[in-house]
Amino acid sequence: MKALITFLLVILTFSSSAQDLSEIRAEFHAVVLNPEESESFYDYLKEIETPTSTVKAYQAVSEALLAQVVWNPFNKLKQVIKYDKQMAAAVEEDPQNVEIRFLRLAIEYNLPSFLGMSDHLQEDVDKIVSDLSRVSQVQVNPMFGKYIFHFLKETNLCSTEQLALMKQSFESSASMAGAE
Repeated sequence: MKALITFLLVILTFSSSAQDLSEIRAEFHAVVLNPEESESFYDYLKEIETPTSTVKAYQAVSEALLAQVVWNPFNKLKQVIKYDKQMAAAVEEDPQNVEIRFLRLAIEYNLPSFLGMSDHLQEDVDKIVSDLSRVSQVQVNPMFGKYIFHFLKETNLCSTEQLALMKQSFESSASMAGAE
């Protein structure tokens, strides 16, 4: 009986965390388009009791997004420093996670260069390109994968060859999914 209860709790945790992650992604996209919502996004994420490494990365991102809406430069810097520490911990906890790498890449790409906090751009691009070029083998939400591809294309962080390789992999993955 104890094993059954433990099993059910594990199943409920995984199913609710997948649902939470979809909701977190949607909230993240909304905040990117509407930075005034950064504080509510931060508050929403702060309430999650047992965050996964991916959720921890989103919590770190929420710190960075708050820096956009505070007016005091010292508070802005304080938020970015909090982000940096939390994101480093999330990456260390799950260094193969493409979504975490992308979140760090997106924030570091947008940080002012004078902060000197954009040291991982090439490392993250290389990891993302490597994994997205074999997208059928990587556990990444397909819509989020397309979002990552679009970001990399628009920011010119990848070569034309890298983009072509990722696109080809996305297309073959989609055709394989349709054949099943």
